[in-house]
Amino acid sequence: MSELFRVIVAALGRKERTAKVYAATIRRVHREIYKKELEDKTFAFLRLRKTYNYVRKIVNLTRRKNAATAILVGLQATKAPDKVVEKFRKIMMDSDRDYQQFLTSGQRKRPFADAENAWKLVAGLHKKANQEINARRLWDVGSHVNSDEYRVLMAWVYLKWISALPPRRLEYSNTRLVTPAEYAASGKTENYVVMNKRGWTWNLHSYKTMEKYGVQILAVPGPLKAALNKIKPVIDAKNDKGYIFLNNKFRTLSKSQFSHFIKQVWKKYAGKDWTQNTIRSIKVSSVWTPGSENPIKLAEAMGHDIKTAILHYKN
Repeated sequence: MSELFRVIVAALGRKERTAKVYAATIRRVHREIYKKELEDKTFAFLRLRKTYNYVRKIVNLTRRKNAATAILVGLQATKAPDKVVEKFRKIMMDSDRDYQQFLTSGQRKRPFADAENAWKLVAGLHKKANQEINARRLWDVGSHVNSDEYRVLMAWVYLKWISALPPRRLEYSNTRLVTPAEYAASGKTENYVVMNKRGWTWNLHSYKTMEKYGVQILAVPGPLKAALNKIKPVIDAKNDKGYIFLNNKFRTLSKSQFSHFIKQVWKKYAGKDWTQNTIRSIKVSSVWTPGSENPIKLAEAMGHDIKTAILHYKN
């Protein structure tokens, strides 16, 4: 049931975006345990011993913590007994403690050996995508490109974006290219590249740490502006809302679809099994040397705090 998140919103006053994440995790746990979709708005299965045993045996620390956190919210929303709530709170706290210890233990393996050289690869990879565009003469095809050809253009824009601005999480997936008037008339619930006369900006209203940092407005550097300007006629022809990243039917990509797209990009152009989090890790880990970027300012631009940078990313 797609409306289960409203139970959490109504009971706890959580924002819809956050409640949807918790509800999706609760549905996934139910699906994995009972092999069917959740239809009970009371979340009664969360109180069962079977659910508790399943969650505490999840091996991956991050998955265990996320599952316990979501269930804890579901139990609070449905006014479960304190005894049940505390059991899942303990799983959540223990998982978080174990994960922080793991991060600082030196046992964590990274998919890259040298962050500085890895970032040089990342920053220059758009040239390889551009070579494919030229070889296939996609700019000549223009607005008539098919979905496969448009994915090549998307890959080029994404790689230009990564090289021009500190890499974010998956905020790109719901970013629209808009005029100042369109931005003013929007609900400002998504992310927007606003084509101002005195300089374009990337206005972020929808991202994981929005509650901490608020609306973020990042200046769009010249190379990225030129790339977006070049692809704009194709975007306008494929999607009347100005969404940049589109699926095979030229509709907006979900975050999971965008994540899959990113993995394909790195596999195709770099031969690497990298994710967006890998790219963020490479970027942060590459600046912890004297004379390089200010890690504090970089953390803010990437939407995480300095503690996250130290524990989760730095080599």
